[in-house]
Amino acid sequence: MGQVGTSSTIRPATVSDLDIIDAIEAASFALDRFPRRNLRRMLIRGRTRFWLARCKDEPAGYAGVSFRKGSRVARLYTLAVLPGFKGQGIGVALIEAGIVAAHRADCRCMRLEVRGSNQPARKLYERLGFRLLSRLSSYYEDGETALRYEQSSPVTGDGVEETDPL
Repeated sequence: MGQVGTSSTIRPATVSDLDIIDAIEAASFALDRFPRRNLRRMLIRGRTRFWLARCKDEPAGYAGVSFRKGSRVARLYTLAVLPGFKGQGIGVALIEAGIVAAHRADCRCMRLEVRGSNQPARKLYERLGFRLLSRLSSYYEDGETALRYEQSSPVTGDGVEETDPL
C-alpha cells in the first residue's frame, strides 16, 4: 500500500468501499454532491478508478479518475478529503495515485474542473503542475464558473500500490 504519512495509506477502492466513499462525499460537499447511485455505478463499471486514503485506520479521503476508451486524456473527476485530515498531504497523494494510473494507461495528460472560488484546491492543483486551460461559465448548478486545469508532467508516484483494482 502507498504511504502518505507515518500512519496513512492510499489504496485502490472497490465497490465494497461504497459506504465509506459516500460518507466522505456527504461530509465534504454541500453542493455538487454525487448521488450514492452514481458513485456505485462508477465503482462497478470501472471507467472511473477510485483510491481511498486512510489515516490511523480511519477513512480520510478519496479520489476518482475517469478514463474514456480511446482517449489519451484522464480526468480527475472527484477528490475529497475530510476536514479533520486536511493539510496532511492526503490530497496530494490521492492526486498522484491518479496521475500515475493515467500515465500507466498511456494518457498524455490529466484534466479537472474546479470552482473558481475554491482557492485552496486551485493552489493545490497549481502546486502539482496543473495549469489553467479554460473557464466554463455557469458550469455548476448554482451558476458558478468552473476553471479547467490540465497537468501533463509525470509524477513519480512513490509509494503508490502497483496493482490496479479494476
